[in-house]
Amino acid sequence: MANTYAGEIAPRFLRPSLRVFTVVLVMALVTSLVHAETNSVERSESVVVHTGDWISVSSNRESLQLVEIRGNLSATTFSSPSHYPTNSFNLTSNAQGQYLVRLTCSYPSEYDVTISVQTSDAARQEGTSYYVSSGQLLLTINLDFKAPDPVTPIASSSPWDSFVGWTTRFGDAFPLWVKLLYLLLGVQFAAVGYKWIGFESCARDDDSAASRLDRGNMVYLWSEICWKFLLTAFLLIAAAMGGQLILVSVLRFMFLAQVNMLSLWDLFVLGFAAGIAAIAYVFRLCLEKSLDLKPLLQD
Repeated sequence: MANTYAGEIAPRFLRPSLRVFTVVLVMALVTSLVHAETNSVERSESVVVHTGDWISVSSNRESLQLVEIRGNLSATTFSSPSHYPTNSFNLTSNAQGQYLVRLTCSYPSEYDVTISVQTSDAARQEGTSYYVSSGQLLLTINLDFKAPDPVTPIASSSPWDSFVGWTTRFGDAFPLWVKLLYLLLGVQFAAVGYKWIGFESCARDDDSAASRLDRGNMVYLWSEICWKFLLTAFLLIAAAMGGQLILVSVLRFMFLAQVNMLSLWDLFVLGFAAGIAAIAYVFRLCLEKSLDLKPLLQD
């Protein structure tokens, strides 16, 4: 009798406990589901753009539920869709200032949200993208609109300015003593050549048998003077460089003297002097052959 009564009491005692456990389990499941539904992700971004640029927030789903803007709304232009939810939002401003944009996105399944900027010259710059498996995304964007950078006009240089700049850079490749040598020799040869051509012209004017100097002969005579000037400059440069090289070699290798002299040796200068003298000689020779000019007789 005692065993039978105890067996009947145990199931009666467990039934209320099972019911309470089932209710608690169901409530926990419902609470977890509700919490999962209401759980939201918060993110913030800071974006610096120029006035006139468009800030765009787009989604591959119609997940955009709510938009809040704080700032100088009189200077802004933004999209106003006819209904929410939507999949994009755009905003621009024509005045400098800071704006706070809060966007609430929500969708029952997975979705993407992308921030991009479209500049005034129609160039699109992709920004940050967010992936949400499901639920709510609270996105805060701190916008800073600044004035565009001033456009500096590119100064157009004339051909003469370009030529002057080139000659200046080219002249820097020559030492000072070479420049002075060319200057002194040029002045001397120009003065002597002018007197020589003047004397030759007067002598031909007095001599009726000799032919007068025409423009071709004048050009030929000046080409002769120019060639001799360049040849003399080349010989003097070569002599100065060669003399210093020989002197330094003798002092160092024969007398073991450590001398520090002004470095005159420069292959570029020597090669340039030889090349320009050769060009002047070829030009003089072409004048002589093409115009049938003959060297003038000199007393």
